[in-house]
Amino acid sequence: MSSNPSTGQPLASLLQRWRLPLAVAGAVVIGLGALLLLLRQPEAPKSPPAPAALLLNGDTVRLEPDQVAEMKVGRVESRAFQARREAFGMIDFDQDHAVQVFSPYQGRIGRVLARAGDEVRKGQLLYTVQIPDLAQAASTLIAAAGNLQASTKTLERAEGLAAGQSIPQRELQQNIADQQAAEGAYRAARKTLGLFGLNSADIDEMEKTRRVETEMEVRSPLAGRVVARAAAEGLLVQPGAGAPPFLVADMRKLWMVASVPESELGGYRVGQKVSMSVSAYPARRFTGTLSYIGDVSDPASHRISLRAEVADPNHLLRPQMLAQFSIEIQAATEAPAVPETALARESDGSFSAWVARDAQSFTRRKVVTGLTQDGWVQIVDGLKPGERIARERALFLSNLAQMAQN
Repeated sequence: MSSNPSTGQPLASLLQRWRLPLAVAGAVVIGLGALLLLLRQPEAPKSPPAPAALLLNGDTVRLEPDQVAEMKVGRVESRAFQARREAFGMIDFDQDHAVQVFSPYQGRIGRVLARAGDEVRKGQLLYTVQIPDLAQAASTLIAAAGNLQASTKTLERAEGLAAGQSIPQRELQQNIADQQAAEGAYRAARKTLGLFGLNSADIDEMEKTRRVETEMEVRSPLAGRVVARAAAEGLLVQPGAGAPPFLVADMRKLWMVASVPESELGGYRVGQKVSMSVSAYPARRFTGTLSYIGDVSDPASHRISLRAEVADPNHLLRPQMLAQFSIEIQAATEAPAVPETALARESDGSFSAWVARDAQSFTRRKVVTGLTQDGWVQIVDGLKPGERIARERALFLSNLAQMAQN
């Protein structure tokens, strides 16, 4: 076996010792080479910057096609604008067709024949009242009727006897006076029963049958809905005292009541159209007619009451609901109109619209505005129907022009 002359070690042993370090060094060299190749590769090209708006002059801007699409270019329309005034108020019963049904006499309720929410007819029985005083009045009538009948027959006999001079004249006069007194008492007894709400047929029936009724009927004075009921069997009731046993109202027509500043009084007239909305039905409008303008101004608030009548055949509204009123002050007029988003308020407080010059250019134009209704703005001056404008993002265009100038 050969040996290294300088170290004296065998050559195979030396190669075995340096094999691992040489392999590691080779791997490092290969890695460095790959890294250098990556670093020397050309950079990917950067995308060009998004095109910016071009300011042609102080009031004209040119946009890219994709930006123009966002402006929703369209024509100025012609729309009818109605001069209106807004007010807040509430819904109330039509007081001309609502009544508190009290008992006309004192007593205790015997029977209750209707419930809250029932639709009742005019004259329909609502409840009965037991009245002790009615028995006394009926007894008085029956007694008066008997006395009248007896005195009338006595007078007839006296007149026959007087004709034959069988009785003195003074006795005849006494019989006449007795009959007149009995007739007066009879008429008074009938009137007393009439005060209990009995009609002539009821009184005639009581007189004929000699039967005394102590339970009186209370009927509805109008057709409508029972909107409240406090009646209960055995409840003591008195005319006009306490809560009414029944409240009946015609709910097919209601009142809309509002108050307005006295300074606006000159703009209102009876007969003007009124539209109204309530929070329960935000998408629905109820219409009516102004029927009353208050005669007195509130000394504390200096406001005047207005009242309008509205039909509600489907019974959607409820009294005491809060409502917003819109009252038409003048007849509707046609005028150029643009969406609210087509206008921008400038730094000086004026409004401007952006008129399309061509497919990509827009010019700022000052306009004078009028009424705003349902998202549309009336243009008093500055635009004509048919002109093409940016219907949206007008404020964006104004800000873009301002930035381009800076």
